[in-house]
Amino acid sequence: MQTNILSMLNRKTVTGLYIGHDTVDMVVLKGSLKGPKLVKFGQTYIYPKDKIAKEEIIASKRSSGVPEENVAQKETVKKTRDDCIVEAIQRIFKENNLKPGNVVCAISSEDVMVRYFQMPKIPKQEWNSAINFEAKRYIPFRMEEVASDFKVVPSKKSSGSMDVVFVAVKQKIIERFVTMIEKASVKPIIVEPAPFSMIRAFNAADQISDKINTAIVDIETKGASISILKNGVPYIIRDVPLEEAAAGGKSLEPIFEKLLAEVKLSFDFYEKQFPSEVIDKIIIYSRVPLENWHELVGKELQIPVEVGDPLRGIRIKKGVVPPRLAIAFGLALRGISEPYIEINLYKEKLLTYKRKELFVKMLFLEASAAIFLLILLKVLCMRAIAPLSKEFNDTLKERPKVEVNIKSDNISELERLKNMMEAKKVSMDNVISGRVYLTKKLVALASKTPGNIWLTELNYEEKVDKKNSSRISRQLTIKGYCIITGNVNEADTVNNFLMDLQQSKGIEEGMSKSDIVSVQRTELEGEKVANFEILFTGP
Repeated sequence: MQTNILSMLNRKTVTGLYIGHDTVDMVVLKGSLKGPKLVKFGQTYIYPKDKIAKEEIIASKRSSGVPEENVAQKETVKKTRDDCIVEAIQRIFKENNLKPGNVVCAISSEDVMVRYFQMPKIPKQEWNSAINFEAKRYIPFRMEEVASDFKVVPSKKSSGSMDVVFVAVKQKIIERFVTMIEKASVKPIIVEPAPFSMIRAFNAADQISDKINTAIVDIETKGASISILKNGVPYIIRDVPLEEAAAGGKSLEPIFEKLLAEVKLSFDFYEKQFPSEVIDKIIIYSRVPLENWHELVGKELQIPVEVGDPLRGIRIKKGVVPPRLAIAFGLALRGISEPYIEINLYKEKLLTYKRKELFVKMLFLEASAAIFLLILLKVLCMRAIAPLSKEFNDTLKERPKVEVNIKSDNISELERLKNMMEAKKVSMDNVISGRVYLTKKLVALASKTPGNIWLTELNYEEKVDKKNSSRISRQLTIKGYCIITGNVNEADTVNNFLMDLQQSKGIEEGMSKSDIVSVQRTELEGEKVANFEILFTGP
């Protein structure tokens, strides 16, 4: 899994919730320095095993003024599948001691239309209108009837064109899906196609590469999904209905034979669309026993076959074995691991109160950040100009109060006063011309600080020689931490950072000497880091 320093330091927690054919799956992941960490997971049946799918609830009705034993009327109330799903969602949060909140959800590929097409390259501000207009050719519904989203992928064949992955779902389906989840007091903030979640999970596990064409076969109890990826982008997604695999202990051989035929059909269609391309690898992920079917597929198609394992990309405590929750893992990885194709079919359907809530929160955060930055800037400016202000005030105090009487003073006395005033002026000019702006140093320092280093303390001092105002001594102390990765020596990392600072005119202005004071290894939250101190002095 490819990561950067920002994703390593991302400590937020994401909850993935997936509603399958038979179960509701939940995975909670948290970012850490070593990658995504498993916090909690759970799986519960939509229809509990001790109850039938459509449970009958007996309710008693009482009429006033009639004895209780004579008025009990039994009414049979049948639960719908949606009711059972709501109960399952509530149950899975309760069993895992989690408070219902924001979740990332996936909608079944059976309800989603995924289309790939190419377009001439156009400016980004025109994408929304142009792509939705072009998508009308591929979507068998009016655009007003669907919720949609798209991802633009730069074309590797032509610099003048761009590839578009367009995803749509009927608006009634997404509204029903969201309403059902919200009945369980859960807030779905993202809804994406289930195959995209699974691809993200295998991508985090380093089982997918954008350099080879990969097919993913996801087998459930009542159906299967076949996805074909070219350059890491899904070009074909097909759903294959299957007879329930686990029913009555039936043999799985006929089901696997039908599925193999569908896989061949999908490969043939792909190779007709892209004659110069071939399938390089197959990933099979199954919720039913595979036996040796994956080996037979490899021999039949003469293509390497690999069993999907989403747990490779997750930190899990020793002895903990989560069930097969690939899609839920992929959902919880959104925003923690390397970004994949980020589709949100619910982004344009947020209710008004949610938009207002988000707006108020963002406004509060931006206002707080602006106030904090203004206070910080004021403090830094006051510290920077304090020596000059003191020198200026001292100069004003030392300046004699001269009362010039033209009638009593002669020309020589006036010349003396003139020379004295010019000397004072030269002294003030020296003070002003020798000033150095701290703001420039802070801007240069921010631009030169790499991702694997963060600063914890800055100390800047400036002193003016009272005898010679043109002599100003300065000192800048920089303290911070750096992450120790691989075989890279921490001293080399800090030294490279110092060399970058030395090349910056903004930092070295007024300070010609620089050195590393100390570099010491330590641990921070169980991770190996090194704290360091760098000193700039001058002139």
